[in-house]
Amino acid sequence: MTNAPRPGSRTAAPPGAPGARWLVGLVGGAFLLLIAAFVSMVFLAQDEVRLNAVGPIAAAPGAERGGVVFHGAANIWEVRGRLTQDSARQALLAIDLVGPTSQPAPAGLPLRLELERVDGTGAAVALEHRLVRPGSLVATSAALEPGQWRLRIALPEIEAVQEFSVEP
Repeated sequence: MTNAPRPGSRTAAPPGAPGARWLVGLVGGAFLLLIAAFVSMVFLAQDEVRLNAVGPIAAAPGAERGGVVFHGAANIWEVRGRLTQDSARQALLAIDLVGPTSQPAPAGLPLRLELERVDGTGAAVALEHRLVRPGSLVATSAALEPGQWRLRIALPEIEAVQEFSVEP
């Protein structure tokens, strides 16, 4: 004859079962928290990316105050640029936009360039740019006041920013 448990009676759990349940619960909770974090990233994503300063540009004729080379990705576009300043504190900008299959950006790509103060004082200065060749453009600003400035490159669905300073 076998000892079968009676209906409605409880059998004792093995000695390590409560600890194993806690461990499974903690691992499962951490996993669910990780999934929730990834899902929330979609809703918290911003429409602005920072471009990375790659290195300085030494002072030279036409760029007496030096400048910076920057690089980054804005949506599908790879942005490569140079920002220099002349002796009159004008910002001189050259940008190359390259697509995901190494094609240059089309001439009709909606694009806006602005300079703004980092501290938010004053109005943004719109830059008129001209296309040098497909995907490459240049722009020049008026003389800038000393302080921290931000270049804003507005592309469809995203804006890329690069900060720089203008010395007195």
